[in-house]
Amino acid sequence: MDRGFLAASAQRLNPRTAVELADKRIVVVGLAQTGVAVARFCAARGARVVATDNRPADKLGDAIAALDGCAKLEVGGHVTETFTSADAVVMSPGVPELPYTRAARAAGVEVIAEIELAYRFLHPEATLIAITGTNGKSTTTALTGALCEASGRPTFCGGNLGNHPMIEAVDHPANAAGGLVVVEVAGFMLETCTSFAPDVGACLNVTEDHLDRYGHFGVYASMKTRMFRWQTSDQVAIANLRDPITMGGIGASHATPLPFSSVGTPKLYPYGAHLGDDRTTIVLRLPDGAGGVAEEQFPTGDLTIVGTHNLENAMAAYLAARAAGVDAEAVRAGARAYVPQKHRMELVGRRGDDVVFYDDSKGTNVAAVAASLDGFPRPVVLIAGGVDKGGSYDPLLDVLDSVARGVVLIGEAGPILRQAAARRGATYPLVDAGTMAEAVERAAALAQSGDAVVLSPACSSYDMFKNFGDRGMAFREALESVGAKRLDVEASPKGGR
Repeated sequence: MDRGFLAASAQRLNPRTAVELADKRIVVVGLAQTGVAVARFCAARGARVVATDNRPADKLGDAIAALDGCAKLEVGGHVTETFTSADAVVMSPGVPELPYTRAARAAGVEVIAEIELAYRFLHPEATLIAITGTNGKSTTTALTGALCEASGRPTFCGGNLGNHPMIEAVDHPANAAGGLVVVEVAGFMLETCTSFAPDVGACLNVTEDHLDRYGHFGVYASMKTRMFRWQTSDQVAIANLRDPITMGGIGASHATPLPFSSVGTPKLYPYGAHLGDDRTTIVLRLPDGAGGVAEEQFPTGDLTIVGTHNLENAMAAYLAARAAGVDAEAVRAGARAYVPQKHRMELVGRRGDDVVFYDDSKGTNVAAVAASLDGFPRPVVLIAGGVDKGGSYDPLLDVLDSVARGVVLIGEAGPILRQAAARRGATYPLVDAGTMAEAVERAAALAQSGDAVVLSPACSSYDMFKNFGDRGMAFREALESVGAKRLDVEASPKGGR
């Protein structure tokens, strides 16, 4: 098995020992897709499963049917005794700390995340790649999965991505010697981990988010980087050199640090990734096996994703794949084959040969949109607005000063964005639109030859649409009315490989 430059040792420093589930009383909290998968997994291994959710049965029809009698159900609320008498409690993603989980811990019951349970069942010679961060983790995970799949080795790609929770990796062909398990992990998944130590761990960036759950940015940041603390010297930690929180995370780790940067070269570290001088190549510096450094170059033209933030995502993905033993040619082949996920800076339309249309409806916060437009290869007509989240728009306006051909404003946040741009003395036109069809029409009128029309709202969608996907589809449906050809490229498959 080629484990890349992960330390090859007969005795793994972080052994994964599957827990015995037979006849154990396992409580699964939360009956969305992951909770159902965990309940079925534990029941199949002989556990006595109690599945509990505070929603009533009439709101859990599909989940109850999927459990099909393999678990005792406690719905419409939780029972303290159920938690305190368990052998273990497994939390579904998104379920916060509860009085019942605190009572369980006080009674000596282990409370763990679904990814922690799955981690303990991974084959010791499978390679686990885990990717987290505030922005870009889904793109980086999916791209890393594509690079790994191009190697021909059995690959699982999922976690907090798509419809394949990490627990499904245990019964996947990738869970074997030489297999590659690639997962996106969110901070709320890491909250209840106690030993989750990926062979390759990456934290892309940490910016303010989910403060309604954590209350303090420091707490949120500590969740994002906590997997580094369990890594050992035979593992690898990847972080953004420009982000002090991610670098602090790997600084506290025993793993080999692999920083990446889209600005300058991480000279303090022997290994890592940066852009070439002309920014047309991604340069990796890797161990050469003889104590030195080998330099590899990968053309950025292999990538269909655009923007500086996506070059950083690609650096992290390339480092992760090469660390796991994916050869350079497979990395290039995987990059060329990768198609962006739906609504994440996805090329969806073209008018003639001169104007292109991107759906980035998933860009729902200012930091994400500012990052996606930084370094954009064309002048941009931006469609932005929706439900305002209360933060400053200055980071976005800083980037628009250099890339904007114009901005079309939609939704409740339109007037707020207009006022913010006016205070900054914006010189590009700002145009209002009442519907998505009108927004596309006005954006197309502003666009000149060589421009891009980009839906990247920096706001949530619930004032005008059901969700970000509904908003993105409305954008696509309006393209033909302005003479653009819809490309309708489907997102690359995730998981189940």
